[in-house]
Amino acid sequence: MRTFAAVPSDEPAALGGGDQAPNPVEQLLGALGNCLAVGYAANATVAGIAIDELTIGLKGDVDLHVFLGLAEGHAGFDSITATVHLKSAAPADQLAALHERVQAFSPVGHTLTSPIPVAITPA
Repeated sequence: MRTFAAVPSDEPAALGGGDQAPNPVEQLLGALGNCLAVGYAANATVAGIAIDELTIGLKGDVDLHVFLGLAEGHAGFDSITATVHLKSAAPADQLAALHERVQAFSPVGHTLTSPIPVAITPA
């Protein structure tokens, strides 16, 4: 990540971790939330929309049995839900257009919703 320090990661105690940092799937949700927040801020600025308050809640469902090798199936999120709470004096139609634009152009959102090749190779 350019020249930034490594981001700490941990697991809850129930999964053998020390619960001292978000786990990787929580970080993935955080990346989506951060990307959406930047998208709202940037696109609102371009559109001349003042945002009074913005919060984004994220929820994802993961089957831990599959992650732990106790069952077969999809090891990643089965679904992700982002709930956007946006307070602004802008008209409803401008806010609807802002929401559509952010959703349409979120790089992390696109990455999560599009099949992309991922190569993992030993060095």
